Amino acid sequence: MTYVGMGLICLFLSGCFYSAAVGVADVAIIERTKQKHAFVHAMEDGYEKYQKDWAGSDCPRNEYEVSPKIVEYAKSRPPYGLDAALKMLMEIYNDPEQTDQVRSHALYHVAVAYMRRRESNYEIAEEYLQTIRDDFPGTHDCVVARLLKEVKERQEFQGNFEDTSEG
Repeated sequence: MTYVGMGLICLFLSGCFYSAAVGVADVAIIERTKQKHAFVHAMEDGYEKYQKDWAGSDCPRNEYEVSPKIVEYAKSRPPYGLDAALKMLMEIYNDPEQTDQVRSHALYHVAVAYMRRRESNYEIAEEYLQTIRDDFPGTHDCVVARLLKEVKERQEFQGNFEDTSEG
């Protein structure tokens, strides 16, 4: 009789654990879906804002144009698609068999991503922009000059903010 009672208790408890596990899994799936949708919308919004920022620029379009294929590649792999795209672009940049134009444009995409992503890193973006300027002259001169100026202004702004917050 004791074994039957214990068996019933085990069955009861396993049913509870199963229900709880299913509930947790459902919540995780819902949360992951929300993250995917948020990522896709952020990519779309960022791309649209970038296009608006450069519309009417006197820099040649081929210098600042971001390939919609790269954006689609990143969007198709949420929520880590941007990281996958950056990895692919760095492989292109590091491939000596690619033309200088292709390599510089790949690195430009990476620099812009580091400037525009939520967790922006202006130091890395600045390094890549300087590499483009120094190693690939004539490919992105106008846009790189403007972006380097923007990086400097943002760094100065952040420095001013840090100076006032320390006191």
